[in-house]
Amino acid sequence: MKTCKRIGGASLPHKINRLIKRIFVIALMVITIMPIAVASQTTGDKIPIKKADRVKKKTVRKKAVHLPSNRIAQQSGSRPKALKELFPSNASIREMIRENIPDAQSTGAVVGLLEPDGSRRVIAYGGSGLNARPLDGESVFEIGSVTKAFTGVLLADMVRRGEVKLTEPVARLLPADVRVPSRNGKEITLLDLATHTSGLPPAPANISNNPQGYNQYTIWQMYDFLAGYELSRDPGASFEYSNFVSLLGHALSLRAGKPYETLLKERVLAPFDMKQTAVTLTPEMKRNLTLGHDRFGDPQLYLVSPAFISSGRLMSTANDILDFAAANLAANKAGIYASLRDARQAHRPIGDSGEFMGLGWGVEDSQSSAAGLAGGTFGYGCYLYVDIKNRRAIVVMTNYATPGAADNQALALHMLDPAKFPRKKPSVGRAVAAVYRTNGVQAAVERYCTLRRTAPDGWNFDESELNSVGYWLLGRGSTKDAIVVFRLNVEMYPESPNPHDSLGDAYRAAGQLNKAIESYRKAVALSEKTKHPNLAGYRKSLESALKQLNSPK
Repeated sequence: MKTCKRIGGASLPHKINRLIKRIFVIALMVITIMPIAVASQTTGDKIPIKKADRVKKKTVRKKAVHLPSNRIAQQSGSRPKALKELFPSNASIREMIRENIPDAQSTGAVVGLLEPDGSRRVIAYGGSGLNARPLDGESVFEIGSVTKAFTGVLLADMVRRGEVKLTEPVARLLPADVRVPSRNGKEITLLDLATHTSGLPPAPANISNNPQGYNQYTIWQMYDFLAGYELSRDPGASFEYSNFVSLLGHALSLRAGKPYETLLKERVLAPFDMKQTAVTLTPEMKRNLTLGHDRFGDPQLYLVSPAFISSGRLMSTANDILDFAAANLAANKAGIYASLRDARQAHRPIGDSGEFMGLGWGVEDSQSSAAGLAGGTFGYGCYLYVDIKNRRAIVVMTNYATPGAADNQALALHMLDPAKFPRKKPSVGRAVAAVYRTNGVQAAVERYCTLRRTAPDGWNFDESELNSVGYWLLGRGSTKDAIVVFRLNVEMYPESPNPHDSLGDAYRAAGQLNKAIESYRKAVALSEKTKHPNLAGYRKSLESALKQLNSPK
């Protein structure tokens, strides 16, 4: 097998990635803190994360540009120039989408914009993947963790009505025989769950990390997990993104005596006439439904998990999400509008980022000048940003998934502040995967090396690109080809631990346990040398492989 060094003639420089670590893979939503956005993603990839894509413990602070507030009424004629330039032109947005989608025939994006004068734009490009119906503002997508924002509003509404208290232990809302872990006499409260400070992990350990595993996982299995789990820190002590927001929604439905979806429709969706947002699809939503894909364009199963309804199962449209955004910007502060405001209040800090958690979604600062949330499932991505200060909003919905809804976030942030967030470079991983589909792994490697040699500044060559291709191949059962790709990534990034750890995973999948252990040991050694934040994870990989090697046959 040729390598980049042989193809290029000369050794390529080894680029040391920025702070990276392995994504904790969770099917509902691997989480990421983006600029005032708690993000998540369903993926089978184990991908190193750039600063803009950190997970779990580290956070990033990147404020959107603060433009002058333009509070004007809608009027006939042309709008002021400042408002026209608030977001890019429709043609520019379509070009941005075109550069990123895996395949315009089956995948695409819908962008919804709400401007300070109340006017709206919906821009779509690509395919629905399911039928000939073109993408538009009525196209239906899974919104993943953006569901959490709605659960947060529901919580705020029930608090406003006096039905629950934020400080109330969740155990009081659950059946008496359900054990909820506590620590040092501190119980997990509704506020802890809503702000990702409960001390519970990102996902339960007794779940299979694939669509079938999540779709079959029940609330009874979640109860079983809780019964045996011991908290490693006190509830409320610190932030760690957790999909146990699902436990919050479940508890609220028990207190109200109604299914979560029924309760949400009555309290939150109906007041804003959001008829195209639901867990159970209406006939009209079924007609407008898109088909989800992974980041390389393979069709994916829909998320129908019964246990994670309130943390990631809503489906919606750009038009409905814009209605929700407009309600958050409305002058009305009574009733459900008060609940919207309460859900956006800063409650708990997100690490040392300077940002905060509201109820279910992130807020930019202690004044709650903006709120945002990103979500993804196995086949979709969604990013919502509501700029309270400047009275504008944006939603980006895709029928393909990227880690942490990265494509959705990058596109939205660039439109919000082009100077601070440059246009995202196209994914070299997608280019490599496209060549692999038609010509195999040798041609795919040559494509990567050629692009790296001839257009080093024209593509995203982050180490996560080849890593994601490698795990995509493992998921397809092409283990030998995955090893080739991971070995290439090790060649490109020899001093970074994650490529070695990932190569170890591929060797292990191929039954080459000794080679796997060698790769794992290299990852651990590099991590110890640099005090890498995911050192514990790399050690765990090595320990597991050693245990397997020494276990009886």
